[in-house]
Amino acid sequence: MAVEFQSFSTQGICESRRQLHTPSSFARASLLYVQEVGTLRSIRSHLSKRSHLDSFLFILVLSGSGKVACGGSTYQLSGGDCALIDCRSPYSHQSSEQDPWELMWIHFNGCTAPAYYSYFTKNVSSPVFHADDVTAFSGPILQLLEAAARKDKTAELLCSKLITDILTLCFTVPLKQELASQTGAVGKLQSVKEYIDVHFAEKLSLDELSEQFFLSKFHLSREFKRLYGTTVGNYILGQRITYAKELLRFSDKSIEAIAAACGVMDTSYFNKVFKKSEGISPSQYRKRWAHRP
Repeated sequence: MAVEFQSFSTQGICESRRQLHTPSSFARASLLYVQEVGTLRSIRSHLSKRSHLDSFLFILVLSGSGKVACGGSTYQLSGGDCALIDCRSPYSHQSSEQDPWELMWIHFNGCTAPAYYSYFTKNVSSPVFHADDVTAFSGPILQLLEAAARKDKTAELLCSKLITDILTLCFTVPLKQELASQTGAVGKLQSVKEYIDVHFAEKLSLDELSEQFFLSKFHLSREFKRLYGTTVGNYILGQRITYAKELLRFSDKSIEAIAAACGVMDTSYFNKVFKKSEGISPSQYRKRWAHRP
C-alpha cells in the first residue's frame, strides 16, 4: 500500500518515544496487534498527513492542543481528548503553534480491527471524544509500550488484550456521556428492558411496549438499539433462546413444552429460530450438553 505524508524533520519539532512491532503470522491471522505505539511531546507545531495506510490509529492528548482531520471533518483536540481513526482513508493531525500538544498513540490492526471500527462508527456519533479519566487509557498504552518491546511468546497475546480494552473504552466512554445527558429517557429504556426480562415468554410487541411506557415506536426502536446494541425484537428472542437452553439442559420437558414455555406456540418455528441462533437444533443442543458419567 502506498503511504503519503508530509515530510518534515522531527529534530526541533518533537520529542518522541516509540516502539515498532512486526506481528507474527499467528497474530496477523488471529489477534489485534500493535504496529507502532508511542508518546510524543511537540516542541512546535507540525502537520502530518497520511492516506491508504492499512492501519487504525488511536490518539490520546495528555496536554496542549491541536486538530485532527478525518472523514471530511476537522476536530479540535485538547487535554483529555481522544480520537479513533481509520487510516485507510485520508487523515491528518497537527499540533497547535501556541500550545503544542503531548500525546500517546497506537497504530494497530488485525483480523477483527475493521469490524471493531465499523461497530464504533455505527454506535458513536463522533470519532473524537473526551476521557474524564485519562489514566484509563494512558495506563494500557504504557503497558503496550512495554509488552511490544519484550517480544516474548506472551507479548502479542497481552497486546491484543490491551488493544481490546482500549477499544472497549472507546465504545463505552462516549456512549455513557451521551446517555448521561438523557437520564429520563435512559431510565425508561431500562424499565422496558427489565419488563422484557420478566415477561419475555408473553406476547410482546413494539406497539404494546411503546404504548405502555409512553414512548414513540421510532424513539423506542432507535434508542433501545443504541443503548443495548440490539433491536427490541432480537432482545426478546435472545431472552427466549437463553431460557430455552436452560430448560433443554436442566429439565425433562419436551421440545414442544419448552417452546411454549418460551412464548413460542409453533414448535417448527421454534426449531427454526433456535437453529438460526445456535447453529444446531434444540434436540442436538440437548444431546451435546447432556451430563454424561
